[in-house]
Amino acid sequence: MLWKLDRKKNVTGFSFLELLIIFVIIGILAAIATPQLEHYKQLRYDRESKENLEKLYQACDKFWADDINTQCSIDIAKESANGYIQSSDVVMLIPPGKETKTDFQATAKHSSSNKTYTIDEKGNIR
Repeated sequence: MLWKLDRKKNVTGFSFLELLIIFVIIGILAAIATPQLEHYKQLRYDRESKENLEKLYQACDKFWADDINTQCSIDIAKESANGYIQSSDVVMLIPPGKETKTDFQATAKHSSSNKTYTIDEKGNIR
């Protein structure tokens, strides 16, 4: 009988309490990380809006190389010669009267973000 008790002492592994503590720690770390993930998602959406504005401006700049006074629309920028490809989640707008090189303005807003960005005739984004 004593021999059987000695054999049970050599059992290895984690106890239920040790596993429970590990899962609680993992849960706490996950709870801390979740708000940070949301913040990084918002940054990614905003960066995508800004990148679309920059690409639109570059495509219109290519278009204006021939004539500064011509109007550049989003459809013109999307032509293969100009090379603009709009992201499906970003809504772009060039207000009427703001399509020329000297008075250009465009706005972009990602569908999952609440921020709207604007680019001016000099390529400055705000």
